[in-house]
Amino acid sequence: MKESKKAILEILKKNPKKESKFDNLVLNLALQKVGSDSFDFDGDLVLTADRSRLVYCLTGLECVSVPEGVTVIGEMAFKQKKNLREVIIPDTVREIEKDAFFDCDNLDNVVIPASVNTVKAYAFAECDNLKTITFKGSPKHLARNIFSDCDRLHNIMVPAGCAKAFMKALHFINEDTDFLIVEEGGEGEASVKKIAKESKKERKDKKEKKKERKEPVMEETSTK
Repeated sequence: MKESKKAILEILKKNPKKESKFDNLVLNLALQKVGSDSFDFDGDLVLTADRSRLVYCLTGLECVSVPEGVTVIGEMAFKQKKNLREVIIPDTVREIEKDAFFDCDNLDNVVIPASVNTVKAYAFAECDNLKTITFKGSPKHLARNIFSDCDRLHNIMVPAGCAKAFMKALHFINEDTDFLIVEEGGEGEASVKKIAKESKKERKDKKEKKKERKEPVMEETSTK
């Protein structure tokens, strides 16, 4: 059933729940970013008319299966959906946009299929209970802050041989990182620890060289 932006917003206005006001605001912003005025529904999911883009989830579902054929999970599509515990992403999805799952506090595990090439800024930021992310492939474009403030996220599973690339893309070569990037089907944890150890040594060497450059050279004075 095809609907216009106005018709979709009217549906939310009729919802007596308090959170519908927030949904109305976020949905309005999400709709403004789509160059179309014709949309379709798949249950509580709002899609573009060609069903290639998931625009927004209208209700607080606990489990969502993104429809086959969707290639883009849009900006703010599931923003602050506090009840969301599980999302199933099909291998037709190519891109997860900014803030797509921002502040989904009950989301604890996500599998990102190999088809995904791009994950934009804050896509999974502030998901307080997110513990494990599994990448089935190696996206070409990863924003450095996609997992910002995910305090319980400690395991990021990636394909064998990809750990170093992920650490570089996500800027995780830091002394204070709490994340462990583990390669599936390989030496995984051991290889990541080795990378972390090497990078720590590199940082130490750089600090020493920087210190040497800053320290003034003391000239010896001869006493007569």
